[in-house]
Amino acid sequence: MSLLDHPDRLHEHVSAFRAAHPRADVRARFGASVTALLDRRPDAVAVTADLMHATGLAGLKERHPDRLINVGIAEQNLTGVAAGLAACGKLPVVCGYAAFLTLRAVEQAKVDCAYNELKVILCGLASGLSYGVGGPTHQTYEDIAIMRAIPNMIVVAPSDPVELDHALQAAAEHPAGTPIYLRLGRGPEHVFTRPGDPFAIGRAARLTEGRDVCLVAHGAMVMECLLAADLLRPEGIAAEVLNMHTVKPVDRGAILAAAAHVRAMVVVEEHSVIGGLGAAVLEVLERGHAFPILRIGVEDAYPPIGPTPELRESLGLSGPRIADRVRALL
Repeated sequence: MSLLDHPDRLHEHVSAFRAAHPRADVRARFGASVTALLDRRPDAVAVTADLMHATGLAGLKERHPDRLINVGIAEQNLTGVAAGLAACGKLPVVCGYAAFLTLRAVEQAKVDCAYNELKVILCGLASGLSYGVGGPTHQTYEDIAIMRAIPNMIVVAPSDPVELDHALQAAAEHPAGTPIYLRLGRGPEHVFTRPGDPFAIGRAARLTEGRDVCLVAHGAMVMECLLAADLLRPEGIAAEVLNMHTVKPVDRGAILAAAAHVRAMVVVEEHSVIGGLGAAVLEVLERGHAFPILRIGVEDAYPPIGPTPELRESLGLSGPRIADRVRALL
C-alpha cells in the first residue's frame, strides 16, 4: 500500500526524512564561503548592491574592508564595475538578488562580461521561490532561461548550502574567459551533500539508481526528488535522481545514459517550465526518445505570494506531490 494514500503515515515519513537532513542557512553559508575565498585569493573582490546583510557579507567589512565594494542599489553599475575589475586582473564575486542581477543587469552581463570574455562570478541569491513573501518582484523563475541564452555564460545552481561551497570554489578555479552565474537560494535549506563529495562544473551527480524513472533537478528541488524517490521505493518504483547542478553546459552524457534504461523522465525545477532545465533536457533528446517526459515547474503564470514551503507545495514542487505525478505517469 502506498504511503501517498495514507496522509498520517505520509506526514510522519516525510517529517522523519526531512529531520534526517538538517537545514542550514544559505545566506550565512554564502557569506562564510565568500570570506574563505577572499582569505585564499588575494585577487578576489566582493562587489554588492547594498546587500551586505541580505547576502551574509556583513562580517566581510571588518575582515577585508579594502576588498568589499558597495556600489549601492544599482545592479547595472554593479555588473559593469565587476567587469572592469576583471579586466584589471581581479576576480570579482558579484553578490546580489537573482531577480535584479539577471533582469536589471542582463545587458551588462551579456556585453560587459560575456562578450568581452571576462571571468566574473555572478551570484544571484533569493532565486526561485526562496523569497516567496517578496512576491513577483523578488521571486525569480526566469533567470536560468535568460542567462543560459547568453553566449559564453556558464549557469550553475547548487543543490544545498554545502554544494554552494563546492560551486563557488569550482567557479573561482575555472579557466578564465567566461562569466559564471551561480543561482542560489535565501533561507534555510536541507543539506544532503557531504563536504568531500566530488563536484565538477558540467558534470551531473547521480544520487540514486533506478530503472523505472529518472528524476532530474537542481537547487532545492534535488532534495524534494530524493524524498519522492524514497516515497516511491516501497511501491517497487526505482527512481534514479540526477543532481543537474550545471544547467549550462548541461551534462549530455548523464541525460543520454539515463535515457538508455529508464521508462520515463521527470524534470523538476523551481523555475519557469519555459527555457529552464526541462528545456535543456529536451534539447539533448531532440532527436527523439521512446518514453514520456514530464516537466514540473512554475507554469506560465505569476505564482502567489507566501512562505516558500507552502508555495512549493501549492505548485507541486514537494516530494509527495512529485511522487504522485511520477506514479500517475508510470
